[in-house]
Amino acid sequence: MRLRTPFLAAALFSSVAVVGLMPALAQSTPVPANSGAAQSEARHHAMLPGQLVDGRIAFLKAELKITPAQETQWQQVAGAMHENANSLDQAIKAARQDRGLMDAVQRLALRGQFAKVRAENDARLLAAFKPLYASLSPDQQQVANQLVTPHHERHHRA
Repeated sequence: MRLRTPFLAAALFSSVAVVGLMPALAQSTPVPANSGAAQSEARHHAMLPGQLVDGRIAFLKAELKITPAQETQWQQVAGAMHENANSLDQAIKAARQDRGLMDAVQRLALRGQFAKVRAENDARLLAAFKPLYASLSPDQQQVANQLVTPHHERHHRA
């Protein structure tokens, strides 16, 4: 089975995308408040991973065709995805509060903090996903393999 949108699926699976954080932190010149771009940017930056995680979980469950026998392992994965979204939400909220007050050194330190959150989230997801993956049929494993493509493959496919 070939997925139509491997990039979207992989982004949904990883559940660690920093929704709007880095552009908000890097923005040095304010966008005029009355512009359409400002309204779009405000909506974009208001979203947090925790607001999107239930949709990601439903999408993945449907794509993987989780069976009743796999439900226990799936619940562990879904729980890890919820925990990951919550930890990322907390990091994003803290960064958004301080973003206007940061100098270059603080911004680099923040990048390190986000790298740590991502590493912890990846480890949590991996620990939950391994048992599920072992229980998947070969066809389900093939779909999972497509959902978790290496980063460089997602960006360089023709």
